Amino acid sequence: MNFSGALSRNVPGSLTSHVLLIIFAGLVVAHVASLWLFDSERTRAVERFAAADAAARIVEYARLPPEFASAPTRSAPRARVRWQEMQAVGIPPPGGTPPSGTFSNELRRILADNLGEDPVVWMSMREARRAAPPPPTAVAGRTAPPTTIPEGSARLVTVALKFRDGRQALAEATIFQPSLQIPTEAWFSIALLFIVTAIFSIWAVYLAVQPVRMLARAADRLSRNIDEPPLAEDKGASEIRSAARSFNRMQDRLKRHVNSRALAFAAMSHDLRTPLTRMRLRLESLGDDAKRKLGGDLDEIQALATSVLDVTRSLAGDEPLAPVDLDELSRKFVDDYEQLGQSLKVEGSAAPIEARPLALRRSLVNVIDNAFKYGREVVLRFEDGKGELLIHVLDRGPGIPREELEKVLTPFYRVEGSRNRESGGAGLGLAIAKDVVEGHGGALEIANRSDGGLRVTFRFPR
Repeated sequence: MNFSGALSRNVPGSLTSHVLLIIFAGLVVAHVASLWLFDSERTRAVERFAAADAAARIVEYARLPPEFASAPTRSAPRARVRWQEMQAVGIPPPGGTPPSGTFSNELRRILADNLGEDPVVWMSMREARRAAPPPPTAVAGRTAPPTTIPEGSARLVTVALKFRDGRQALAEATIFQPSLQIPTEAWFSIALLFIVTAIFSIWAVYLAVQPVRMLARAADRLSRNIDEPPLAEDKGASEIRSAARSFNRMQDRLKRHVNSRALAFAAMSHDLRTPLTRMRLRLESLGDDAKRKLGGDLDEIQALATSVLDVTRSLAGDEPLAPVDLDELSRKFVDDYEQLGQSLKVEGSAAPIEARPLALRRSLVNVIDNAFKYGREVVLRFEDGKGELLIHVLDRGPGIPREELEKVLTPFYRVEGSRNRESGGAGLGLAIAKDVVEGHGGALEIANRSDGGLRVTFRFPR
């Protein structure tokens, strides 16, 4: 399973947030595992200590002088063990549970080391219950202290023993359970470690994503102007310098490609003018009908050559950026189209925008001309916001079939039907407008209006 891909699909956000999320998840898992290992090891250490303590007391009872053997129940002064010798130890009493493997193995090992054998038949453990202490009992001329349960959590372990000499006995010892809560100092240490690791992780991720951010900013600038200065190749880590060199090589190849294409278009358009001029001169010797037909063909070829030059100029990035007063530009559009006998309506207003004035004007004129050519009631609408500027060109016309909306942005593509060759145009107006808008870092969107007509939207970032 591709974890990073699933994370990107299901958790929106930047690359930095994704990497930090993975690092913090790893830190949490590592700390939880560390706490679990710490708690498990401490529990085993406590059980080994309790087993060693109980085994030492049992060994002390097993080595008592013979005069204590006549007493069925005895207790040594320091041992805190209830010892009872019997004919047969039997089976574990109900209600008890076997002790853990760590406790059992440790107790058996110590008994075998000290007594020369492993005398354990069975072991049983149960929770200790507080009860009124019994009265002192006399054992072999002395008073045995009662078995008491001190303050704190405790369990009773009963060990059935069988020795080589045939003796059998039950030894019952109190096993104290210290508190297993993690101390405050440990929590403080974990929190400090987590905070320090998180700070350095954030710093490391910030440094790691710097090349990505650098390339993103450079690519955005390149999309606006292919002649942007190259990236510095002598700064940063080796990976950053390598990425900068690769980006600069790509930019250089793109510049050569675009410039060669522009030169090819310009040369083709220039070379077409000479044969066109000769053909027009030869038309003078023909009849009126032939003149009219050939003249139409020549006009179409010349329009095509002019359109190619327009595409070349739209791709050029040598026009500098300058503030464009959109309200003033819209008023000029209204006056210009009014002189042509067409009514352009303007809605809304917008603050000035940094753009290439001639390219922006050319792209808007192309779209507005199309709107008047194929529709009516043309409206130029501005929607200005903090993040972006929207310029809509609206008309009331036949619109464009849904399956053709993306294709009309392709150079030289023209929709059949109402928008045909007889209505004029070479299919370059929307393509030029798209190149201009994308050269400003924006996007051109085309959609049919729900109540009839077409909407072309210029989307410029602020």
